[in-house]
Amino acid sequence: MKEYEERVVSLALSRPKLQALTNKLKSVRMTCPLFDTARWVRNLERGYLKMWNLHCSGQRPQHFKVTKNDLEYPYDRYIYIYI
Repeated sequence: MKEYEERVVSLALSRPKLQALTNKLKSVRMTCPLFDTARWVRNLERGYLKMWNLHCSGQRPQHFKVTKNDLEYPYDRYIYIYI
């Protein structure tokens, strides 16, 4: 915690250091998964489909992970029919 406080004070007292850190974060944020909206939405939809498949197969709610190569259900090949 002390290191954190020292870092905060250092940045607060040095405008160039703070600006350099801000610029670095801005330049790398688009490569960070947090800001990859398409991937986030795709994985959210995969999670919903996995939950639905678990429900339809009579299984109880359970913890699961949605992974990049999740082949348990072919989520990207579903055809959505709107009624």
